[in-house]
Amino acid sequence: MNDIRWFAPNQYTRLVAAELRKHGLVVALEGSEPARVALSMSGTTAQSAWQYSRACGCPLVLFIWDLPPAATASGSYDPVWAMGRSLIRIPRFRGGFARRAGYYSKLRYIARGAAEVWAPSSMTVELLKARFGVDSRQVPYCYDSARFVPATNPRDLPPTLLTVGRFKRHKNQEATLRVAHRLGQDVQVRLIGIGPQAEPLELMARSLGVKCRVDIRATDDAVVDACRRARVAVCPSRFEGFGLAPLEAIACGTPVVASDIPPHREFVGTAGRFFHLDDDDGLEVAVRAALNGNAPDPAGLASLTITAAAERFRSGLRAFL
Repeated sequence: MNDIRWFAPNQYTRLVAAELRKHGLVVALEGSEPARVALSMSGTTAQSAWQYSRACGCPLVLFIWDLPPAATASGSYDPVWAMGRSLIRIPRFRGGFARRAGYYSKLRYIARGAAEVWAPSSMTVELLKARFGVDSRQVPYCYDSARFVPATNPRDLPPTLLTVGRFKRHKNQEATLRVAHRLGQDVQVRLIGIGPQAEPLELMARSLGVKCRVDIRATDDAVVDACRRARVAVCPSRFEGFGLAPLEAIACGTPVVASDIPPHREFVGTAGRFFHLDDDDGLEVAVRAALNGNAPDPAGLASLTITAAAERFRSGLRAFL
């Protein structure tokens, strides 16, 4: 029997699984062989993990990264119930959630029946209580501390303002372009991500006369290289469940300017500079200070390495093993 059946949508959410194996735990990333506990590392894998836990008769631990404050602020959940290993949902005629129909309703049902629910930040813990009525445990995750490390390569000239994140409205990459326009020819911009806002961002950069590279095909190694070459990482998101991008930049010794939202405050701390959302004057002041300031010390992220996160997961799962 396996110790843990680990449900993860991508390589990043498997980082801790590989580390736990070094402690002698048997962690399966696929298959239907029984395990002592099922762990879903994303809402997108929650239903598969729930079905597995019912089939194997093992407890389910559900890790939820975030509940978007705006998207879950209004609306009523659809009725959901279990029938064997299937979830049955009756869509509401009116008053349901406009976005991701059924997703939040099913996730809420699964969370309410899970043995435990984990969240990476105190904000997500609060939102899970407010939106789902679920008590959760805060278990911070990690950045990829094996890859994001300082290097001696030269920084880009002219200096690059780097923003990494999905090209969606809540990521607020427009703020990076606006501050670059204010700074003029002294800086250039690189935006890395995928999503529907890629083309509008390119159009905005051209209209502002900002030298900008919108990169939708960056490899994992290219992201690391970009973090090492940038002069400042601008992280202007309107909300995050954890806030990975500023941590990766700090780990590479790159100054960070981040939006003043709870997860950034919680995990970036004194290693970065903050600005209030929609305060372009404050953003400009912070970026100018970062351009002329010292590099952050990656040692401040010791509690967010893969090794540190694995110890938190091992402690949290001990009761099930």
